[in-house]
Amino acid sequence: MSDKFRVLIVDDHQEIRTVLRAALETIEVDLDLLDVPSAEEAIVEVVGTGIDLLIADVGLPGLSGLELFQKLKATYPAMKVIIITGIEDEQVHQEIADLEPEAYFFKPLKMPEFLNAVRLAMGLEPVVEETEELVKLVKKSLHADITARIADLRGELGAISILVLETKGAIAAETGILPDNIYQTHVLPTLLKAVEPANKISQYLGKNQSENTWVFSGDKYDLFWSSINNDYGMVMITNPVEQKNDLTWVLTTVKLAVDELNGIISNLSGKARKQTPNSEKAAQDSTSNKKTSSSNPAKAELPKGKTQKSNGAAKEVEKDPEGTQQVEENEVHEFWKAATLEEEISRIDSPDSLSFEQAQKLGFISNEEELGG
Repeated sequence: MSDKFRVLIVDDHQEIRTVLRAALETIEVDLDLLDVPSAEEAIVEVVGTGIDLLIADVGLPGLSGLELFQKLKATYPAMKVIIITGIEDEQVHQEIADLEPEAYFFKPLKMPEFLNAVRLAMGLEPVVEETEELVKLVKKSLHADITARIADLRGELGAISILVLETKGAIAAETGILPDNIYQTHVLPTLLKAVEPANKISQYLGKNQSENTWVFSGDKYDLFWSSINNDYGMVMITNPVEQKNDLTWVLTTVKLAVDELNGIISNLSGKARKQTPNSEKAAQDSTSNKKTSSSNPAKAELPKGKTQKSNGAAKEVEKDPEGTQQVEENEVHEFWKAATLEEEISRIDSPDSLSFEQAQKLGFISNEEELGG
């Protein structure tokens, strides 16, 4: 028998076995991993060699996962067992609890909890996940000139959405619609966590004001971040920008817009220091009667032979009237639901599986009382 900790996965769905193997390989211990689609083949693998940990699905063709548990436990009492199931039946749940495995889980699996159960079965300490603290974005209108300028920029580049963010977590101005709720709940808050370290790097490099632009290429959309100053930055979401010339044009156009926004914000900061409470209203009335400074925004020249229409980011964007897609657990849930659908109906022997009786006839397995021989 191998000195490695030996783990046997028994599930009649190849996809689930693959997922579980990949998850177990992330544990920082060299494991001897085996996987089979039936209880009968599991017995063939174990007989005479034993197993340290059995991970078995309940709904299997032929012998069930619970019957496999009982047969192997009688011969190898030191064996640890983790049961998984997608069967929604209280009687089955009670049968699992009565057998007292080390742990049991209902599909879809919560992988961190599953891996911690495996670690405990191996005698390792569980991993405590750190809760990620993300900034909750709030809205705080800064000035109409800023909104007008980013609206112009969105028109120039055909962007889906542009926001000016205060680095502390406020949306100071926005135009367009975020394509998915995950941008507001996770993407932008995570981005803001990286801004302060980036500002420090700029200071180490001798810059009093941050001057950095980040480009994140996504499957459906690209995301651009450009610092306006140490307190504000601009986020732009576009269709994928595929050509190098297109990217150069976008970055040049963004830089011109950011310089203008920095000027507007600097002017606002200066006026705020000079204004008294009585003069503030007069300044607002005066501003509403003037044409905004963004009526003739600076524009970058397009690359020769290129038009805005040819740019991937300048295409017309069809807005989804239904709003946003929920990303987080839906796809995982659908995977487990599809993979375990057969467990809710009668179990049919798989033609690819080896039955217990067949294994005995072929001489792979002796009589039950000889399993440990």
